[in-house]
Amino acid sequence: MDAINTQVTFNQLISELSSRLINSEPAETYECIEEVIEAFGSYAGADRCYVFEFDDAVVNMTNTHEWVRDGFEAHIDDLQSVGIDDLPWFFNEIKTHQLFIVNDVELLPPEADAEKQEFRREHIKSVICVGIVAKHQLLGFVGCDRVQKKHRWTPEEVRCLKLVANIIANTLERQRTYAELIHTQRELEKANRLLHAQVSQDGLTGIANRRAFDERIHNEIQRSMREQSALSLLIIDIDHFKHYNDHYGHLQGDQALKGVANALFDLFQRNTDFVARYGGEEFVAVISATDRKKTEDSINHLLESVRALQIPHETSGIAPYLTVSVGGYIHSPETDEDIDALAEKMIAKADSALYRAKSDGRNRGCLDY
Repeated sequence: MDAINTQVTFNQLISELSSRLINSEPAETYECIEEVIEAFGSYAGADRCYVFEFDDAVVNMTNTHEWVRDGFEAHIDDLQSVGIDDLPWFFNEIKTHQLFIVNDVELLPPEADAEKQEFRREHIKSVICVGIVAKHQLLGFVGCDRVQKKHRWTPEEVRCLKLVANIIANTLERQRTYAELIHTQRELEKANRLLHAQVSQDGLTGIANRRAFDERIHNEIQRSMREQSALSLLIIDIDHFKHYNDHYGHLQGDQALKGVANALFDLFQRNTDFVARYGGEEFVAVISATDRKKTEDSINHLLESVRALQIPHETSGIAPYLTVSVGGYIHSPETDEDIDALAEKMIAKADSALYRAKSDGRNRGCLDY
């Protein structure tokens, strides 16, 4: 009757643990597997019970879970990345039969000498292992040892260990599927980021493009409305850039555009600042939470930053180096203003100020407000 009660208790516990594994989150899976092997080890009177997982080629195995009865030595730290050459007979048996039963280690055949030495090292007298198989792939095995004395493994113990192996196989397969899904999700996120960058990034200069600016100006207007703060828009144009291209060539012209873009990007570093290539030799900058003085200072810093590049421009007629003209507009949006209309107005006002800066001799900035 005791044996029957033990069997019933074991079956109930395994059923409960199986349900927990099915419904467990990935972080809980490790704990559940530990409880499953402990349940079998206790049921079978084993001294150790463990799970090993194979690599994809089934040439290396690693002890990933171990339960040890009180008073017995653990070996999980010693059994990491064990190779097929270390235990060739065992690897062949478990790969061929998915079952390895040894009632007496001393009766192992001569070809299993490496296995016999390893079992002696771990003081193992009897051992049983069952393959963990999912979708016809051998993932590893679950096994247990008798250390204190030899034991003849019963058919019922073999059946129960196979049941445990099936539970763990389903769990490991679910884990791997989950890991693959996470990997796929991350790859998709990475691809989407790259795609978004391609859509919103200027291919030559690496800063944002016109499309990104159109989206950002609307977002910044909305932010400005919520925070009741001023918003500035600058339009920057490289002076006499056609003459520069004609004289130095388009490759050198591309380098000049990159240099100006980098200077703008370095200047406007706040999270609420934004720079983009507007088209051709024109750039735009959006400056949030600002005022007239700060905007004028930004324009002056911008002019100086481009001059400091000292890019030669012999055909400029303004300066021996490349320069820019800047038109700016500063506005404090009202909460009820039309965003599209305001964005168009800000661009038109900044463009008008840029025209005045060019009319006044270029290499300077004008601000409208």
